[in-house]
Order: sequence, then C-alpha cells, then structure tokens
Amino acid sequence: MLHPPPPFPLIALLALVASSALAADHPSVIRLGVPGVAQDGYSPIVSGVVGTVAGKGLIEEEFSRDGIKIEWSFFKGAGPALNEALANGFLDFGVGLGDLPATVHRATGLKTQILLGTSRLNVNYLVVPADSPAHSLADLKGKHIAVFKGTATQLTFNRILQSEGFTEKDFKVINLDSATSRNAIATRDVDAYLASQDAFALVARGIARIIYTTRGRNPTLESTAALLVTDDFEQAYPALVQRLVDVIVKEAAWSSTESNRLDILKWWAKSGLPYNFFREDLGADPLAYRNDPLLDAFFVQHYLDARDQSRNFKLIRSDFAVEPWINRTYLDHAIKAQALEGFWPEFDGKGNLVKPGRQELEARNQPPR
Repeated sequence: MLHPPPPFPLIALLALVASSALAADHPSVIRLGVPGVAQDGYSPIVSGVVGTVAGKGLIEEEFSRDGIKIEWSFFKGAGPALNEALANGFLDFGVGLGDLPATVHRATGLKTQILLGTSRLNVNYLVVPADSPAHSLADLKGKHIAVFKGTATQLTFNRILQSEGFTEKDFKVINLDSATSRNAIATRDVDAYLASQDAFALVARGIARIIYTTRGRNPTLESTAALLVTDDFEQAYPALVQRLVDVIVKEAAWSSTESNRLDILKWWAKSGLPYNFFREDLGADPLAYRNDPLLDAFFVQHYLDARDQSRNFKLIRSDFAVEPWINRTYLDHAIKAQALEGFWPEFDGKGNLVKPGRQELEARNQPPR
C-alpha cells in the first residue's frame, strides 16, 4: 500500500535530525598544528614522520571519503605558538609537539592526551662562527648563545648545561627562532647557537663549526616529540582519532624501514636541506630509533624527567601526573591491526636498548648509505 509523502515541515525536520546526527559523527574539519616550518622560514615542514604524513597528504586521503577537510597550521613560532592556538580552541591535534611545550601546556591546565611518539633521540649541535676561538662550552662562559626558548631545544640546552656543571646564569642566553639564529651566527651577532640538522648547512657554507653534540652522550639529553589530541575532540570523535593514528603509525613503519632510507631522506630534503645533511645527522642510527612511536618505558620516563626538569629550571610552576596524560588505546589498536607487534625497538627509562625490534635487526645487516 502506498503512503502519501509526509508534509514538507516533517521532511525538513527529518533532514535536520539526520544532518545533526551526521555532524555529531563527523566534524567538517580536523585542525592539525605542527610546531615548525621549513628552512625558508615559512613553507610547510616535510622532515620526519610528521613531515612525510603532511607532505604526502595521507590524512587528507584517509578522510576525503567523509568530506572532512584537513586543515594544517605550521607555526613559525614553534611550540609556544602552537600552545597558544590550542589554548584558544583553534586546534584539535598537536602533531610533533616537543617535550617542553607539551609539558608547559599540561602544567597550565590544557586538556590533551598523548597518543604516540612522533620522534625521539633527536640530536642537537652547538655551533659557533667558523673563526670563533671557542672549542668547548666552557669557552663560551659569559657569551651570547641563541636558543629558541619555549621549545624542546631549551630543555635540551638546560640538560646539557646541567650535565656540564653550568646553569643559564653562566651565559647570556638570547631567545631567537631558528632562522634568526642562523642569520645571527652568519653576522656574528651571537657567539653560539644550539641547532638541529641546520648545523650542517652552516658548516657546509663555511659559516660555523660544531663544538658540541648530544650524539653519543646520555640519550636522556636528547628531545622527544609526540602526537597529542584535545580531550574534547577525543571524547567526541574516538573513531576519527583511531583512523588518524592508524595513518601515522603506518607511515612511521615505512619511515622506520631501512630499505626505504634513501627515499625517506629525499622526502626530508624537501624541507630545504640537502638529504646528505639528514644522512649525516642520522649517522649509524637505525631509522627505527628516531621514528619509534612506542610509549615505552623510555618515553614515559622522558616525560617524567621533562616535568621535573622544567620545574627545577623554573620553566613551569605546577606539578601534574604524567601517566594519566598518556592514552595508549589508539596506538595499541593500530599496532595490532597492522601486525606491527615487535616491529620497533624498546628502551628502558635510561635509554638502554632492552628489546631489539624487527627493524633494529634489519638495520644491523644493512650496508652504510
């Protein structure tokens, strides 16, 4: 038996209800913030797992069928600028946020969850002008050192100073972003700069010398970054969070596979540095060491230390519990679904390898590149 169509107001009401239900399941946009830009000072960064995920458009591809727009924001002001955007409700995810800015926003009450690591064991290099008489940190006492404050680099710098028996009071520390620091070294407006891979560009141009590196020292000196989601977004859209984590975990596995090393370095070179600088920065480290997403004992201890060090260095005032901040649910599901159990190495709280991953074993059998 045929029924007459419902009156127009009823049709409109049903459409409104359906539209509201769809909106509840799928936001119109997912907003991702990255603490950094490429070497030119404004282009999207494409190094590391975060960079290749963004550069390849992998998250856009995942959510295109849902009509969800992916909005990336790359912050020249790095972690502090990303924190400000989070605090003002302009972001859903912090992607690749370093340990210090994450610690700062947690201490100030921002509600986020750590979902996975995006990088670890990131090496830093203290560079001085090529004609500088300095050959050690001690030679720089009382001198001007450029450090990007509020970022993971600042916490690394304080760790370095503490390990060498100094404090910031022994130096004239100037807050400059990376691009400005590179210029300041070139013009000799500063006596030193704590750099990352861009140190090799300064050396190659004959502008600077490396007088100190965290490589080969205590791994707890080095920095770690993570993927974080706001509590509000995670509670509203857990299925979307899982899909996004799945994408990043899959790319982290690709970026940790030694047979992909040359392709990976070529991708990273799109950030503005020649791939051989990234190769030099990696050295003999297996890719899986840098691109390990696991929330293992080393990761947890690193953030416990970051909280305690930040308080001791007077970078934060409030205390907080680290373990409740870490949500392993999505990473565990992604690893199981993608059959990646045992893929990455695991480290203890001091950074010692306790369980080689499949990629660690493969790396031992790979010739140098």
